[in-house]
Parts: sequence; structure tokens; C-alpha cells
Amino acid sequence: MTKQKSVKQETKASKVWQPIRKYLGKLNYLGLATAVTFFAFSLTPSLLPRTSIVQGLVSGLSLVAGYGLGTMLSFLIRWSTEAEISSKYKRPAWQFLKIAGPLTIVLFAWLGNVWDQEVRKLVGLEPSHGLRTIYILLTALIVAIIVLAVSRSIASLFKFTTKRINKILPRRISISLSLVIVALFVYWIASGLLASTFLNVANSYFGDRDKTVPAGFEQPNSPLKSGSPSSQSNWNNIGFQGRKFVAGGPSKEQIQKVTGEAEAEPIRVYVGLKEASTAEERASIAVAELERTGAFKRPVLVLATTTGSGWLEPASVDSIEYIYGGNTAIVSQQYSYLPSWISYLADKETATAAGQALFDAVYAKWSRLPKNERPKLYAYGLSLGSFGGQAPYSGVNNLRFSVDGALFVGTPNFTTLWRNITDARDAGSPEWLPVYKNGQAVRFATNNEDITTNQKDWQYPKILYVQHASDPVVWFDFSLIDHKPDWLKEKRGPNVSPATRWYPVVTFLQLGIDQVSAGNVPVGHGHMYGNAVVNSWVSITNPPNWNNEKTENLQKYINANY
Repeated sequence: MTKQKSVKQETKASKVWQPIRKYLGKLNYLGLATAVTFFAFSLTPSLLPRTSIVQGLVSGLSLVAGYGLGTMLSFLIRWSTEAEISSKYKRPAWQFLKIAGPLTIVLFAWLGNVWDQEVRKLVGLEPSHGLRTIYILLTALIVAIIVLAVSRSIASLFKFTTKRINKILPRRISISLSLVIVALFVYWIASGLLASTFLNVANSYFGDRDKTVPAGFEQPNSPLKSGSPSSQSNWNNIGFQGRKFVAGGPSKEQIQKVTGEAEAEPIRVYVGLKEASTAEERASIAVAELERTGAFKRPVLVLATTTGSGWLEPASVDSIEYIYGGNTAIVSQQYSYLPSWISYLADKETATAAGQALFDAVYAKWSRLPKNERPKLYAYGLSLGSFGGQAPYSGVNNLRFSVDGALFVGTPNFTTLWRNITDARDAGSPEWLPVYKNGQAVRFATNNEDITTNQKDWQYPKILYVQHASDPVVWFDFSLIDHKPDWLKEKRGPNVSPATRWYPVVTFLQLGIDQVSAGNVPVGHGHMYGNAVVNSWVSITNPPNWNNEKTENLQKYINANY
């Protein structure tokens, strides 16, 4: 009886494992070996620490990418040589992989935890605890299974198409033609059906959010703010982030309390996306608002380009108002209500169009004013706002001729002006901290010390780029797929692990997904720049009656309250 029960149990177990063995038996050897290698690489450090789920996502995608590349390479070898490897070599190769594969995964899972703790320490985070490795492996497995299932479906479609075409055309031609047909079909599904569905959902969700009023904010009554009853920019059209901007910021009384000196109520001009159908029309409304509020009579006027959602980072915009005792004007316009990463994927041209239109409209009015009567004009942008804010300028000389100074923070890698300046850096200076023409006009900084060093040789108008060596927004680029960047060829920048290496495809995935966590690390790391905003503005604008003690006190206040 016991023997019969044992046989039945073995039969049931066999039925469970048989499909798994059958599926594993179909896996490509070179694909599997490359998958294990890519999985191991994915656990090496990049710029920021990752949660177990995010790391599992990176590892799962890396595993699938490795399998896909290995399988493709195997296919190309067999297709070009029309040769099969002898079973004499296959069996020992598979035996080796069965042992080496699991050992590699276990070793790098352990090393991955060591590297994660190192990176966490570098950016000032507490060590991770718990079942991190198990969560990583489970997440990676789920991601891999889903993507592999989709890939198998595509492969089946390819085989089906090849089989049909092969009946009327030679085998090599049918394979090539099938590749093209399937690739076009997948592209249509991904860029058409899936992309449009995703954008529709995103537009619906963030569009509804854009209509709401942020908690704790009310329509301003001051005529110096857009969205007020006397403003041409309607409160109902100004958008979620626009409402936070015009209804927020320090009052004259708050400035007096923090700095001891207040000259005026700050002017804040903002035009929402729904106010007009084009960037040019919105820019015209912005200029009308500047005229209405008397902004052109203030000593400082800041052209601020928003991020994708219309957000202006409070620490940065508030700081310039504190420094000048509120005697400032800041102008901006919304070009999207989607988060920056979606705006970039969907239509990054809207950011450049908004930056160009706002500059053209404001500059046209400002440049006609007498030089001794018009305000100092400064350009500012953070993240995608930095990208859009640099769009109007063809080069450094054009930028310096157009404005009295510029502050660009956490600039994305695809920004043309930033890229051109970085590529033209002085010999011997690293990509993460370039020196451009001896730092006479344009300077790069990773911290306050970089900003304040050797100020006397920095010529006006001053251009300042603030960027962290650990900011994936700055260093992510599609060329990472197959190209090792200079910042990984050089000595690592501050707070970047010496163990960080470039691996094809894997580093691209790491930094691409690292951007999700770029704003979830302590200030001074990743995409968090609040601890350098006061020194940045002071260095660029050279405010009268200001000193180092005031800078330190204001920065302490910013650090404590933002």
C-alpha cells in the first residue's frame, strides 16, 4: 500500500515537473549563459541604491536582454555557418552551465548586497535589512517569465511567418523577410496600440489631477500674483503646479522674518496650459502679466522653465526671493501636466517650444527698455526645465549675450547646449566636472565648494551648471547600450562607488531605472540639489549688501524647511 502511494506521488510530481523540464529543454545554451552573465552584472553598483523590487526589475530585464542577445547570436552563427555543434561538446557544456550558473547567481546575489550597503552609505541612507535577496530573485523571475512569454509569442509568430514564406521563397530570403515583417508588427503594437493606450491613461489621470487645487493652497488675492482676481491668467486654468507656485513662496513678512530685510512682495507670473492653445500665445499672456504687475521695474527678473508637470522646485525659486528681499519677479509657463519622464517620451519638443517662446516674448520687451532701467535677466531650469530653458540659445556666446546669468540644475544628458559644452571641455577635466575655457564664464559644480572656489576670475554674465556625479538624470543616455561613457572611463566622481563599471545593455537598464529613485535620496545626492541653491544664486547674481554669513544662514533655513 505504501509502495503504491509512493508511486502515485512520484507520478504526480512527474506531471508537475514534466512541462517545466520540457520548457527548460527548449532554452538556448548561449542565450542562457548570457542571461546568467547579464543577471550577475545587473547586481553590480551603479549610481544610486535600489529597493529590492526595483533591483528585481533591473535584474529581470537584464536577464531577458542577455537571453535575447545570446539567442540571437546563436541563431546568427547557425544561420551563417549552417552547422550544428556536436553532442560530444554539448553535454559537458550543459553540465558546466548547470553548476556554474547557480553558483554565479548565488555569488553575485551576496556581492550585490555588499555593494548595495556601500552605495547606501555613500549617499547617506541607512543599511537595508530583511529578505532583500529573496525579493530580488522573485521579482526578477516574475519579470523574466512575463517578458520571455511575450518573446516566445513573437518567436512563434516569426516561425509561422517564415514557414509560410519559405514555401515560395528560398530559406534565407524567407528568414530575412519574416524578420522585417515581425519587427514592423511588433513596432506597430508597441509604438501604436500600447503607447497610445498608455498616453491616454496618463493624460486622463494627470489631466484630472491638473484641475485640482493642492491641499493647503488658496487663490492669491495679491495683484502681484498670476491667478489672482486682477490677473489675466485665470486661477481655474493655471494648473495644479501653477497654483502651488503662485499661491506659495515667501511673503514680504516671511522674508523679513527669515533674513531681517524685506523690500517688496515678490512677483510671480505663471500661465497655465489651458490658458491658450500655443506656447507663443501663452508667452504673450505672460508678458502682459509682467507689465501689469510692474515686473520690468524690479531689479531681478527670472525666466524659469518648468519640469514636465509644470513644477518649479520651491527651494530654488524661493531662495532668489529671500536673497533680494522679495524685490524680484519670476515668470514661467506650463507646457504639460505629465511627469517629466512621460513628457520626454511623449513629446520633449514641447519643453523646447515653451522655453523658446517664453524667452522670445520676454526678451522682445526687455531688450527695448533702457539698459539702466531694465531688470537683470536670469535664466533658470531644473531637470527637464533645464533642457527646455537652454533651447533658445545656440551657444555659450549667444546665451551670455542674451541674459545676465543662468542657473541650470540636474541637466538631462540629451540637452544640446550642455552636451556641446561638456564635449568641448578642457583637456584633463572629467566629464562629471568639466572645465570649459578655464572656467572664465561657464562653470560646473557638484557641491558648494565647487561653486564658491575662485570667484574673482569668474566673468559676468556667469553661467552655472550644478550636477551630481550620482545623478542618473544627468548621465543616462541611450548610447549606454553599446558605448562606455567618459565618466566611467575616468576616476569616479564624489559618492560614486569605485566598483561601478560599464556593461553593455545592463548599465543602460540600471541608469534608466535609477531615474525613478533619483529624487528619493538625501539632498546633495542623485537629483536632489536643495543644499546648493543659495550659493548658486549668490554667485550668479552678486546681490548687493550680501555676505557669506547671510548665505550660510539662509541655506540653513532652506535645508531645514524644504
